[in-house]
Amino acid sequence: MNISGGYIIVSKHKAVKMALALTLAIGGGIAGIGQAHAETYNASSGYSTTTQGAGQWYYGQMANGQYSNLKYNSTVKRWEGTNGYPWVNGSDMHPGDNADATRKWVSPGKGTVSLSAAVNKRTSDGDGVVVTIRKDNAVLWSKTLLNNTETTPDNLNNIPVEQGTAFYFTVNKKDGKNFDQTLWNPTVNFTAASAAPASPAPAPTDTSSVSVTNYGAVANDGKDDLSAFNAAASAAKSQGKTLTIPAGEFTLGGVFTIDGIKVVGAGKTSTVLVSTDPENGSIDLKGDKVELRNLKHEYKTTVPRGNGAHEKNSITVRSATNFVIDSVNVSKSSTAGIMITYGASNGTVSNNLVENTGADGIHMTNSVSAVTVENNAVRGAGDDCIAVVSYKDGADLPVRNITIRGNDVGYNSKARGISVVGGTDVLIENNKVAETMMAGVYISVEGSYNTQDVNRVKVNGNTINHTGIQEPENHPNVLVYASQGVIDNVEFNNNMITNGAHRGIGVWGDAAIKTITFRQNTLINTNGAATTFSNGTIKLIDNIGF
Repeated sequence: MNISGGYIIVSKHKAVKMALALTLAIGGGIAGIGQAHAETYNASSGYSTTTQGAGQWYYGQMANGQYSNLKYNSTVKRWEGTNGYPWVNGSDMHPGDNADATRKWVSPGKGTVSLSAAVNKRTSDGDGVVVTIRKDNAVLWSKTLLNNTETTPDNLNNIPVEQGTAFYFTVNKKDGKNFDQTLWNPTVNFTAASAAPASPAPAPTDTSSVSVTNYGAVANDGKDDLSAFNAAASAAKSQGKTLTIPAGEFTLGGVFTIDGIKVVGAGKTSTVLVSTDPENGSIDLKGDKVELRNLKHEYKTTVPRGNGAHEKNSITVRSATNFVIDSVNVSKSSTAGIMITYGASNGTVSNNLVENTGADGIHMTNSVSAVTVENNAVRGAGDDCIAVVSYKDGADLPVRNITIRGNDVGYNSKARGISVVGGTDVLIENNKVAETMMAGVYISVEGSYNTQDVNRVKVNGNTINHTGIQEPENHPNVLVYASQGVIDNVEFNNNMITNGAHRGIGVWGDAAIKTITFRQNTLINTNGAATTFSNGTIKLIDNIGF
């Protein structure tokens, strides 16, 4: 068996030049006392070969959600990790096998920041990279780059910061790190907060947002605010503004649709949207660049799952593109917590708490592509916690290019922890799965649901503990199963698989299971069989406990 090592191949393609234009409007004439002070920090021009933090820039790696600095290698003139990866230089970044390449900028004071951050891979070769911009722990923007086309993030202007606020520009390898050198030379435009005026002045009018309270919504009165929410959303869309929802509890009597706008609450413990109709209470996201952030959505009551109608979900993403769901608490739903469907693409689902759903916690289906599900917690799901499901529904493409990373799921959930039931190019990385009734990680093609084939799935660096609790199913912690179709090119690398309720790892089923690779995993199992491999070509490489 030959295992290829990961080596970077330097592209001979002509480098794409990144042009970054900066326009700073300070106000009439020379800045004086009380006026904002603006500074520009460019990654390339501010690059230091000696000092971390010079010019507010740091050069590091991100592993399991934790940042650490890299060391400078004077021979190749770049900051790099163990064995040379990941690395960061003045203009480029390259991820490693176990850590993302990260360029960090730290705010020197209180004020606002605008980012110019065009990015592109150096070559179209390889399987792509996932690039992400974070402010502290919040994801501002993320995208999967599959070729060398330049991509420019937008809506990254006038971001409030305090002294010490950190922005992280990270490049993740997606599947393999070959050909993943990425040109990313961001510019940070920092405007310091104005000095306090000598005498009190009226607060400036916010012209960038629309509040639901401006259209008749009243917090904490128990009356239906849906018409006010719809009117405010329509105004925000027509004016190109953000829709804001202040702290308090608001009542919604039906489906609330968000179309191509950004909706922001005061926090997922402060702004609470309560749906009163258990059959018709979803928050629906559609259109381009639609966002939902910083609030809680709950149903006053729920009904049985039944036919799984989307109107009974907590949040439904319908064909949206470049969407974000961040820092939302989903509390109770009759069907799914967050349903992503109808070809939605290029989305980020991050930092959410999903609990007590009637169906899956987070579910992706119906030709969905290029979605990152990151740093979420799922508790008490009525079915799978996080699921990729590709049905054989005529023209549907398989769900594809999905990253499921850094999530913490399970805890009395009624089915699997993380599942791929039909799908291609899925990365399941650095998640924690515990206390599920069925398998912790489940890769399958199911005849009973008539699902599509599975191909190219990587399960890397996860912790799977005490799953498969329910009898008589007696699932193992990890299960690969096919009752129809084909499963091929599935890898389990560097996972910790412990304390299965009934058994450790299983690969079985009567349909076609091709190559399943287990590499450098640790299995600690005391209940039932450690491994049950009854189908497929199983490759075992440097595992412990098998």
